[in-house]
Amino acid sequence: MSAPLLHILRHSPSANSSLASCKRVLASGQSILFTEDAVYALLPGSAALSSIGLLPGDVRLYVLETDLLARGLALDDLPSRVQPTGYAGMVRLCEQSSKVISW
Repeated sequence: MSAPLLHILRHSPSANSSLASCKRVLASGQSILFTEDAVYALLPGSAALSSIGLLPGDVRLYVLETDLLARGLALDDLPSRVQPTGYAGMVRLCEQSSKVISW
């Protein structure tokens, strides 16, 4: 049985409305993977991170570790519910999901 939808965010929340759009359609039990410039949504103290913190507890959050580190963000600064993953983990998430939406 496949997991619910996986939303892959790629754009910075300050330059694009994809995070807000994703949150509007996000359903309970789905997952978000932050990649590329979307990792800036995880900046400590940011409005984007505050809004992410309001998501239901059963929404799973992942970040592509290489994109996070490439942009100078620290793994230690991630909220506990955000799980870092590598490329193999990203592929696994895509394979296990019923559908993948890239924003």
